[in-house]
Amino acid sequence: MTALLIRNSFALVKAETSYGTLASPIANTDAVKIVSLEVNPITGTRVERNLIKGFLGADRQPLTNEHSVITITFEWGGSGVAATAPRFTPLLQAAGMNVSAFTELTGTATAGGANTLTLADLGGSNPASDAYLGLPIEITSGANTGHKGVIVAHDGATRQVTVVPSTASFTGGAVGYKIPALSLLQPISTFGNGSSCTIVAVKDGTNVHRIDGFRGNPALNAPLNSYGTFTITGIGRYTTPTAKASEAFSYSNQAEPVPITPRHTRALRFQGFNPCSEGFTFDWGLANSFRSLIGCEPHARITDRPNPNGTITIENPPVATKNFFTAAADNSGASDGPFVVQQGTTANESSIFFCPKAAISGDLSFSDSDGISMLQIPFTALPKSAAGNDETRLVFF
Repeated sequence: MTALLIRNSFALVKAETSYGTLASPIANTDAVKIVSLEVNPITGTRVERNLIKGFLGADRQPLTNEHSVITITFEWGGSGVAATAPRFTPLLQAAGMNVSAFTELTGTATAGGANTLTLADLGGSNPASDAYLGLPIEITSGANTGHKGVIVAHDGATRQVTVVPSTASFTGGAVGYKIPALSLLQPISTFGNGSSCTIVAVKDGTNVHRIDGFRGNPALNAPLNSYGTFTITGIGRYTTPTAKASEAFSYSNQAEPVPITPRHTRALRFQGFNPCSEGFTFDWGLANSFRSLIGCEPHARITDRPNPNGTITIENPPVATKNFFTAAADNSGASDGPFVVQQGTTANESSIFFCPKAAISGDLSFSDSDGISMLQIPFTALPKSAAGNDETRLVFF
């Protein structure tokens, strides 16, 4: 018997037009570069009988509510193609997010200063406050051409944006600017068409596991001097595995990522403070379950997002510089503030993770790193608007 090699595995992923249904067959070009792929091809509920038979012994335990469980990990990076979402986007759509395209916006600012810019007046087309939160912006002409940053505040009435620099500095004025074409992913609370995906997992180069109607929970891990990764653990409909036939892989729209380093990781700010950081983690905290009910098609359901939360590790600052202990004890919300980080500096290969309202939500703790006191800050990403579904933004540009 030929030994099956784990590293010969690959995965094809495609968004479904309706739950469990693809508009066209999954193809080799739907391949996603992955770091790991764990498949529990069939699980469910075993039904016990507990018969009294006049002798000791077991009873058969039929399997019900059968489904598959998958954990898939892939690297954090852009597509490498202008105005194109990365190939792994269907996995994020199946993990409680929608994707929208933002067309490049250019204009001439009317004013600005240190870390601010007053955008051009679009008349009746000026967007409401916060529309540009988490988006990248660049000065393209005039003084300080080449200055870049991430928008962390946006006043729709005055058109002023506040920017965290991703270059050495950002100073606005009467200058030309652009917000590049990008893909934007945000949480959703209603899961209709496009909120699930099909995964074809080819394990060990020979066994094909197809999971329709996949939905899961995403987590982002971004440690210093390593590649950032997304891990999505989820569930979907069970299909009997088959032997590999025509399945193959052809990778595209997934640029080579860059590691989490000072050179590649920019615009880091937490609650108004620019820390020295060893990285962060974030978990969207979705609750999901697989339900097989009489009279209904089996479904993976996302039922809640009660606690999207993370932890950032930073050098412990003097309290005279930034007092996170006061912020941790503040129950009014006055200390809440944005958390932003940009990963990558190359056009079409970069990404931004943004929380407009990060609230410290656990015990602060200390650790030792090369003799330096480090501070671990747990936080929860809160909705910023009354309508919600805006506690995080993932931007690929």
